[in-house]
Order: sequence, then structure tokens, then C-alpha cells
Amino acid sequence: MGIISIQSQVVAGYVGNSAAAFALQRLGVEVFAIPTVLLSHHPGHGGAAGDRFPPNILARILDGLQVRGCFSRCDAIVSGYLGSAENALIVREALVRIHAARPDAIYLCDPVLGDDGRTYVNDSVVAAMQGLVRLADIATPNAHELSLLAGGGFANRGQALQAMRVVQAYGPRIVFLTSFCGDDTLKNTIDALIVDGDLAWRITLPKFDRKFSGAGDLLASMFLHFWLPGHDTSFAFGAACSAVHEVLLETVAQNSDELSLIAAQNRMAAPACNFTAEMIV
Repeated sequence: MGIISIQSQVVAGYVGNSAAAFALQRLGVEVFAIPTVLLSHHPGHGGAAGDRFPPNILARILDGLQVRGCFSRCDAIVSGYLGSAENALIVREALVRIHAARPDAIYLCDPVLGDDGRTYVNDSVVAAMQGLVRLADIATPNAHELSLLAGGGFANRGQALQAMRVVQAYGPRIVFLTSFCGDDTLKNTIDALIVDGDLAWRITLPKFDRKFSGAGDLLASMFLHFWLPGHDTSFAFGAACSAVHEVLLETVAQNSDELSLIAAQNRMAAPACNFTAEMIV
């Protein structure tokens, strides 16, 4: 199995490609990681240094991958943080090239736009991401990103599902709301919701009293990994949540301000706690 991953990358820490690539490789996936930005570490820690990659450099990387025959080895492409609206063109070009070699290749768009009610990209990136979502087979927004894509907020599970159906109507068959706390969410838990065609499932997860940078990037890549072999959405939903939960548990145990991905790699590969998706009717 091979996956092209186009998203942010850091030298120290585990967000974007730096989380997704190792986790996928640990599970036996060949990963072609293309950085939209390269930073010393996550900006949330302060003092991050680095820069965005301009589209012409990324286009040359695609050229080299094509010469090397990499596109024919890819089952899917995942995109995350773009860095600039122009980099959406690189994702589109990568889709054209991979579909020329593998017409059945899947595209997962992780629409990294913001979190906790805050949008941390400009309007041109939001518009570019909306365009990419329309091309995607799978979209994996968090609650804030879903509200941006659907054109409005939501206060409970039913309204969240309606917003997911709005985004689904744009193009993606599967919309995965990676985390949501609404009026009907149980205390000390968060909901994860997913729709695939007319079907919908929910998993209730323990809520940690902290934020985990990179957890959404990791969850999107884990879902894609578990979904690709059999296209079993319910199974992949539960397996991805279980794998990421193990990483979060280890991160809390280590009291780390970065995902403890290396220490948790065996737990991630063989979770002790396995969450099962509950169908919503």
C-alpha cells in the first residue's frame, strides 16, 4: 500500500506529515511525504522558524516522483495544511497524475483551517480548501472546520449530522467529524461522527483535559489506512479512534507537550482498548 501525503511538516515534534508518515510507515505503508511548509516545531509552542514551500518547488517534486514511478504505487492521496491557497493547485495536479496511473486511487482531504472557534488561515485558503473538499472521496473536518465548510454552526448531534450531510452533498462520499462536544454530549466525553452514503455512526470517546497538536492529522491518516483494504467504514472508524486513543494515553502518561508517537507505536499498532462504532438511525 502506498499513500502520498501533502501537508505541513516539522523537524521537532509530531504534526502533519511528521505524525502521519511515521504512523503509516509503522503499520507497513509506503509514504511519499510532500511538505507544504517546513518548520522547526509547531507554532503553538512559540518561536517556530521555517517557511512555506512555493508551488514551483512542490511541482518539481511531483515531477521527480513521476520519473521514479511513484504514482503507480499509490492507493491514495491525503492532503492537510496547505500553507497557501496556491498549494491547492499542487494537490489538484497530484490528483491528476495519480489518477492517470491509478484511476481508482482515493483522495482524503483533511481541511485544516482552524479549531476551537478560531480560523488560522486566510479567506483565500478557506476557499481553496472548499474546492478541494469537492474533489475528495473522504473529508475529515473538526467541528470548527465543519461549520466553515457547511456555512453555519451546530449545537447538538442532530445538527452536526445535518452539517455533515451538507458537506457530503458537495462531493465526498464519507465525512468524518473527528471531534465534537454538543448539548447532548455526555460529561467528560467527546463524540466522533461519520457518514458514508446514507449511513451514519457515532463513537463516544473519553475527553482529556488538554489539547493534542497533531491528533487530527494522525486520526485522518489512521482512518485512511484502515479503510483502504476493505472500504469498511464502520471498522476503520473504530480502529482509527482506538489507535489514536492509545497514542493520547501514552502522551498523557509521559506528560509530553508533543504526541508520544515513538513511545506509543506498539500500543498504536495493537490497541488494548477497541472502540466500536454505533450506528445512528
